[in-house]
Amino acid sequence: MQLEWKELRNDLRLRYYVYLAALLCTGFAGARSALGQALPTATQSSQLSAFGGITGVYTGLPGAYGGAADGRNASITAGVTFGVRSFHSFYPSVEVRGTYPIASGKVVGEKNILGGLVVAKHFGRLQPYGDFFFGRGALTFVTPYFNQQDTSVFVQTVSAVWAPGAGANFFLTRHIGIKADFQLEHYATPVVSSGSIYSKAGTLGVIYRIGGGFKHSRR
Repeated sequence: MQLEWKELRNDLRLRYYVYLAALLCTGFAGARSALGQALPTATQSSQLSAFGGITGVYTGLPGAYGGAADGRNASITAGVTFGVRSFHSFYPSVEVRGTYPIASGKVVGEKNILGGLVVAKHFGRLQPYGDFFFGRGALTFVTPYFNQQDTSVFVQTVSAVWAPGAGANFFLTRHIGIKADFQLEHYATPVVSSGSIYSKAGTLGVIYRIGGGFKHSRR
């Protein structure tokens, strides 16, 4: 019963972060819309975009009972990015994103809500970027999972998550593009003797740019 209550409490806490992120995104969208109405198009320098895609996750965790499973699973990832004026041909943005498992595989499913800084470089339609995120995440095990010392069993662990990464957007039209994204996500978890895992997450998705592109600074 105690394990079930902890899992429910952690799940509710994570949902709270997701709802909070959604409210922040709505606020960004409202601010962007107001800016678009208040300023002539030629002077707009901010940009809002949204994306979603399928994420393949590799945790590297073995099976719960020492099997050969490697912790692969499939998830969906979605987020919003709010960019500002370019600085010396670089484009910084603030991004909020969330990942939720749709197929937890044989070992574990990951869910998280992350926020952080994205810095892009534009080469016409192609926009490569680097990023760094921080947030909260949960590892939910498909079956009760024993730690490597066989002294404790877990159904879920929750921790802070930090994640450096990189990727690229390629715009097919003024508004619609495709996204390829990779993140190296650090989770703290007592199920391994080291106390943490580095999960690899690759996403392929679609991005939608609200409004036009950035107005290049002439400064």
